[in-house]
Amino acid sequence: MLAAFRRGNQMKNRQKRPSAEAGRGGPAARPHGRTALKLIVAVGVGAFVLLMLFSSGFRKVAYRDASTVVKGAQSHSPFQGQRAFEDLRRIVDIGPRPPGSKEAENTRRIIHEELEKAGLEVREYPFEADTPVGRKTMVNVVGIVKGDQDGIILLGNHYDTKYFPDFRFVGANDAGSTTAWMIEMARTLGPKRDGRSIWLVWFDGEEALKEWSESDSLYGSREMVRLLRNREILPKVAFMINVDMIGDRYLGILRDQGAPGWLINGVWTTAAELGLSGHFLNESAAIQDDHLPFRLAGVPALNLIDFQFGGSMLDHKNTWHTPNDTLEKVSPDSLQVVGDVIYHALPSLEAYLNNVSQSR
Repeated sequence: MLAAFRRGNQMKNRQKRPSAEAGRGGPAARPHGRTALKLIVAVGVGAFVLLMLFSSGFRKVAYRDASTVVKGAQSHSPFQGQRAFEDLRRIVDIGPRPPGSKEAENTRRIIHEELEKAGLEVREYPFEADTPVGRKTMVNVVGIVKGDQDGIILLGNHYDTKYFPDFRFVGANDAGSTTAWMIEMARTLGPKRDGRSIWLVWFDGEEALKEWSESDSLYGSREMVRLLRNREILPKVAFMINVDMIGDRYLGILRDQGAPGWLINGVWTTAAELGLSGHFLNESAAIQDDHLPFRLAGVPALNLIDFQFGGSMLDHKNTWHTPNDTLEKVSPDSLQVVGDVIYHALPSLEAYLNNVSQSR
């Protein structure tokens, strides 16, 4: 997962300047000298206060609060974070899973088998992608929860790991966590539901094969949008939620700057109602991910991502896209939190759309 990443918080500095020059020497200049001294002291105190404010703001951004550490999460839904974690263990044991590899095929086999066990309809959509390292066969996997109403809700994630030729990258958080999370979400939702159908989509080729660009990234999600548009299914997609990097022990999911307000509010309000708002932050970010092709195609889309891996920016630098993205860095409790929130947010978001439709 790479991104044009931007924090939503900004610090503003103001400087206070003297309005007149201090007088020169002699008894008549003494009051001006005292005024200048006061101004110097005032400026010094102001600078100190601003420095403290800046330091406090920087620490808030650079270091996660201890409250974001997820411990012993209480279940609020049928979703089982521990079971998802066991699926993650199987996926990580496969090793690196870049597009076109045998390991990616083995990952798809696990996804396919577990979806069938859960009773979902399973579809695989292979496609050829031109990449900077040659033509690659990639495959998107879809599990369908059949609804009794017209329309589709799409939940997405990517199952590929970024390719690194110089070290072994197993991607427990990026993107093993969401690969396993979606398998458990499929079990939780089951084969049928009241309301719109839900498509659970595992995108291939989210990661760049060389350097992130419009052409070298998001292969699977771009292909899925093309497929749905060609088959005239895209207008049926009511909204799309993408999940990425949600297994971090320091769980802090950012607000998606480009998402519709009703989508953000639906998820964040649900988190607050469940007492989990400490993991759904007020900070915002603009991040390129698999939601983007859908948004550009006119589908309301929300990206849920914790783009600070670990308790600080330094932790993130030392863990994200490094050999340190390993199983012990992922928490089943974090998987539980996101599972609970999305499970309860889906019906409320759908109810909102129904109310909007009826009022027209």
